Amino acid sequence: MKHKGLILFIVLGVGLFLVLLSQKDRVQQAPKAVVGLEVPEFELLDKNGKLINIKDLRGKRVIVHFWASWCKECRKEMPQVVAYYDRKRNDPGFVLLSVVYRENPAESKSYLEKEGFDIPVYVDPDQNAARVFGVTGVPETYIIDPDGVLTKKIIGPTNWDNL
Repeated sequence: MKHKGLILFIVLGVGLFLVLLSQKDRVQQAPKAVVGLEVPEFELLDKNGKLINIKDLRGKRVIVHFWASWCKECRKEMPQVVAYYDRKRNDPGFVLLSVVYRENPAESKSYLEKEGFDIPVYVDPDQNAARVFGVTGVPETYIIDPDGVLTKKIIGPTNWDNL
């Protein structure tokens, strides 16, 4: 009788394991951005709380730049980001999506105001954009061509004069 109980316990345990394993397969993984392929859809919030969908920016060269004011390298790089944006801001074929990463947007805004930097700032409310790009830290920069294809992924600070 003890063996039947043990066998039943093992069968139930294996059955539960298989059920949990099958549920894991049902959870959809967020599609990832891959250089050379179309960027999966994601949305950001602008300063007015309006949703911006990457699909709506087709036909433009888009630079997605993840940063935070607490990041030493980001602060060091920010003057170059601002200078690049100043050169391109009137180009109708260009968009900079400067995305606050793991920081209260009010702190980011305060930092930019204090430094006299004027760039558009976007919020990734559910961190979906960060998941799409596989952001591991900041700064990270992604360049998307007018067809919506990711052409370049830059981990860490970069020389914005060479973009």
